[in-house]
Amino acid sequence: MNKLLALVKVDFKNTYGFNSLIQSLKNRRNIWITLVMVLAILSLIPSYFMLVMGLVNLADAFFQIGQGSYFLQMGIFGSQALVFALGILYVLSKYYFASDLNQLVPLPIKPSYIIGSKFITLMFSEYLTSFPVLLPFIIIYGLKASKGVAYWVYSLIVILTMPIIPLVLASLLVMVFMKYTNLGDKKDLIRIISSIFFIVFIIWLQLTIQQLAMKSIELGDALFLNLAKDSLYLVKRLGIVFPPSMWATLALANTNVSGLLYLVLFLGISFVSIGLMIYLAERIFFDGLIGNIEVVAKERKARDLTRSVAVMKPYLAIAKKELLMLVKTPVYLLNSIGGVIIVPIILVMPILMGDESMDTITSLISDYPHFVNLITIGIIVVLAMVNSIGPTTFSREGKNLWIQRVLPIRARDQVLGRVLSSLAVQLLGILVLISAIYIINRIKAADILIITSLGLVGSIPMTQLGMVVDIARPMLDWDNPQRAMKQNFNVLVALGLGALFMMGLFFLVKNLIYKIDLIYIYLILFTIFITLAIILQGILEKMVERQFMELE
Repeated sequence: MNKLLALVKVDFKNTYGFNSLIQSLKNRRNIWITLVMVLAILSLIPSYFMLVMGLVNLADAFFQIGQGSYFLQMGIFGSQALVFALGILYVLSKYYFASDLNQLVPLPIKPSYIIGSKFITLMFSEYLTSFPVLLPFIIIYGLKASKGVAYWVYSLIVILTMPIIPLVLASLLVMVFMKYTNLGDKKDLIRIISSIFFIVFIIWLQLTIQQLAMKSIELGDALFLNLAKDSLYLVKRLGIVFPPSMWATLALANTNVSGLLYLVLFLGISFVSIGLMIYLAERIFFDGLIGNIEVVAKERKARDLTRSVAVMKPYLAIAKKELLMLVKTPVYLLNSIGGVIIVPIILVMPILMGDESMDTITSLISDYPHFVNLITIGIIVVLAMVNSIGPTTFSREGKNLWIQRVLPIRARDQVLGRVLSSLAVQLLGILVLISAIYIINRIKAADILIITSLGLVGSIPMTQLGMVVDIARPMLDWDNPQRAMKQNFNVLVALGLGALFMMGLFFLVKNLIYKIDLIYIYLILFTIFITLAIILQGILEKMVERQFMELE
């Protein structure tokens, strides 16, 4: 137990870096970054308040039909789904790619202690993401149902233990995935391909669960009869899909003996699942880990020999290095390449699964083909923000950024190479997106050319904008790759600036769409993209030169 507590203490310090944060705040150069962070958080408050008010209206609707508990279950189920989705990325990074594993594995420490300490740290991370989602549902339901003290006590217990089951499920999936994809020399390729299929499987699973939830609710007169008979009808129907959400909801909705029994059941299954995870960790964790922290001498010599023989342009070498870093680290792969393929897959998968609700979208695409090009171009440019490659390009170097500083590579090549790596990922996203649109509605070759050209050109300034943010304050002190991308504030700042840019383009196109021919709108967009790219290129070259000289 002492070992576990010691590991938890060290892991908390490494993960959240409170000491480094304090030192950073003492540095006057970082004061403006702190102010931007505070302003960004404050700017979210009005939007969050409007969202909460919308939830209040939604709760009123459910209470009017006598199904107020279903509103509560929506919050619990949504929070658990969020924990599971984010947990897969967090677990993959924390369990297998954290830098402290190099020191922990050789020590006489059981895998269960390593996994247990990291699981506790991940629980805290999941609290930060799930609390803003779950708390409004808990509070709104409790106030509208005039619940007593027992409800609030039960709620506190549920809130604190809610992430356990979905995080355990994510941990088990990742450990099994890493064990059976750790197949010798080809493990990197196998894991890349498997990761893509893994993303598709998760999306398919979520859509399937959604369809099962809808089909489990009877339609017609029987639905209204069941609603009138049983105030927990909808809760039980959704509970068929994921029982833990039903147990937690029934525990809060009935704060009597039956509610206590459901709470005990929920807690019991939660702690049993932790025991199962620890049991499996002792047997399969190291099997998936070994190989990630090893370097085979023959492979290293072969790569060194290849580097010594092959001659490549500096900017192409930078682009190749960036792409290899992305595809060889599953956390980066899921966050960057995964981001640009998820949107098109989400778009087309419901149609392939026979979802009738997508018929409206299909008809709109057929009736307004000219708008399809503009919307698709906008989606591609947005994907340049979503992939997070630009605003993390220097942060991903971590403490090895000094290597880039001493290499005889010009700032121009540094910028160009990193932009090219982002465009390569964008090409993959464009291919998937156009394929999805082609499945929904056949588009012409000329339209494909326009979408691809303008989409790529528009992705350049969007990537450069993120790079400006990242080079201004690169996040170099991290202990696992997850922090470099998902916990990097530069990504949030870049998303904010990119959103403002896209809003400006939206209003521009909206005012011109009925006034001038579509071809002139394309030319205007092309001119804006190219002009902004040239300006940002010059700014980036100066910033890279200055920062490489000043960074310690």
